[in-house]
Amino acid sequence: MLIEFFSSLTPVLVCTSLGWILSKRTRLLDSPDLGQLVMVIGLPSLLLNSLLRMEADIGVLSDIALATASMLIIAALMAALALRISGQPMRFLLPVLVNPNTGNLGIPVVFALLGPEALPYAVLTSTIVGLSNFTFGAWLMSGKLNPRALLTNGSIIALLVGVILLLTGTTVPAPMLNTLDMLAGITLPIMLLLLGRSLGSISIRNLSDLKLVGCISAGRVLIGLIAAWLAILLLPLPDMLEKSLLIQSCMPVAVLSYMMTTQYQGPKDQVAAIIMLSTPISLLAIMLLSVFYL
Repeated sequence: MLIEFFSSLTPVLVCTSLGWILSKRTRLLDSPDLGQLVMVIGLPSLLLNSLLRMEADIGVLSDIALATASMLIIAALMAALALRISGQPMRFLLPVLVNPNTGNLGIPVVFALLGPEALPYAVLTSTIVGLSNFTFGAWLMSGKLNPRALLTNGSIIALLVGVILLLTGTTVPAPMLNTLDMLAGITLPIMLLLLGRSLGSISIRNLSDLKLVGCISAGRVLIGLIAAWLAILLLPLPDMLEKSLLIQSCMPVAVLSYMMTTQYQGPKDQVAAIIMLSTPISLLAIMLLSVFYL
């Protein structure tokens, strides 16, 4: 079982490691336009292509949205309680604990472990977590909400287009589906390369509170997993959605949290250390899930 697990994750680990090496040895991944390419073209194409090819109805999409929202709400309540009891500030640490890296790590891991049929669940879950980052996360860290960021988000637009096509029963021509498939194909490799670049560029200086970093890192994975289990117990969900949600809930702290913490002048070194430590903890949790459940 462990051999199958590591065999499935080999492409994810190799591509991420390659991104880390390239960030240290070359300038191939230095362009910020690569990230924009994924956000503007890659992820929207992957989302729309996945929705159309899974031939999902609105009921399935509602299940995914409700399950993900429930997971995030339960995680937020648990994290807020833990931070209040421990006397830690919520402004930056609460979004870090609640919003996992369901994008450039979660989607490839779900694809690797569960196959292409699970991809739509993972992509839509990641889109909703992204909404949480740009609303709940940005609101807490900055103290204000920016609705314009949602209205111009490519994944949100693709989701709305997909819902309209499903509601109207519109048949998308094969050439358009093949085009979406080709555009979607660039997404996962680039996301993993960029994840490796981000991990390689994170700088940790003058970090003193290692105990707090360790607790937050383990807490991110544990809180996410418990929140997903509770959501599954509360809601009747398809088997594939349950497995995808559990994997996504175990993801480490999102690199986006580090970027937002830096932007809003928060404890970026602390968050960077949490990202680095929560990543191997996340992989360990997923390995245990794979052995005993998946």
